[in-house]
Amino acid sequence: MAPMEAQPLPERGLEKANRLINDLVTGLPNEHLFHLSLPDEFVRAREAETNGALLAIKLDNIIAINSVHGREGGDEALRAVAQILSSYRAGAPERSSSLAFKLSGPVFGYFIPSCSAPAARQAAEYLLSVASQSELFLERLTISVGLVNMYEFFMEEGTQQQLALRIEQTALYRMGIAESQGRNTVCDASDTSEAATSAHPTILVVEPDPLSIELLIQALESAGFVVHSREDGESAVAFIQATPPSLVICEAMTPRLNGFDIRQRLRASSLWNAIPFILVSHKKNEDLIRKAVENDIRYFFRKPLSIAEVVGLAGNLLKGGER
Repeated sequence: MAPMEAQPLPERGLEKANRLINDLVTGLPNEHLFHLSLPDEFVRAREAETNGALLAIKLDNIIAINSVHGREGGDEALRAVAQILSSYRAGAPERSSSLAFKLSGPVFGYFIPSCSAPAARQAAEYLLSVASQSELFLERLTISVGLVNMYEFFMEEGTQQQLALRIEQTALYRMGIAESQGRNTVCDASDTSEAATSAHPTILVVEPDPLSIELLIQALESAGFVVHSREDGESAVAFIQATPPSLVICEAMTPRLNGFDIRQRLRASSLWNAIPFILVSHKKNEDLIRKAVENDIRYFFRKPLSIAEVVGLAGNLLKGGER
């Protein structure tokens, strides 16, 4: 009897596997892998006493691009930025150890190991130039870049996860400064404590499928909020422990700790129990409503979300309105 040939996985299974590793729009490693990689890269740099650099890169005007060219046009613009990063990485042998990631919304992360601060600045300015001259999209693209050098945190205390989170926050904070300075610029200097004490309220979005909530993240950022995202409950709780956000928007069925478990963790701590909590889910049946009431979850939205309603509620909760 002839041996049975191995059967390929169903397409849906492959898509699910790829989603755990790669961003489905750009093909780059996703935010989950970024958060796994950054603590190790920081420890490696500090132990070797060799600087590395993190670039937080935002595609400017993504909402206008989506408005003019549609969602597919916005995705094409994101793919153009991903291609620029991938081409830059492949353009010289010494760049092969660099790492490019697709983060939440229109944001990318690019990590450069073993580089000086001037070399990191030069790389950021080169990427700005290439993006603005690229013909990969229908119109001119610009990016805003926040740059952090690892040595800025070598003497700070904390776990590697806490320091990696500080590095990420500082890069994103500087990216926001670059954007506010007129876009198409690089910011590589600020007080590293400013990111944690920024006047802009911070929102943590906990969602295993970031593609389904990307427009909400963009709308929240446009409303002036600093938005972070996590794909599972354990990493969300770790984020909250390191830097409590101003508001949590959480999918009910997140892996490794579901939305109700996360809410219970917050309620058990005097430091976190006052953080406003918004639950979202594709299902909103009697059982889930009962569990929401039991956990004092006052705001429960069914997907697909009304983005205007959720952003409006966030504004009321964080800018002096209802609680």
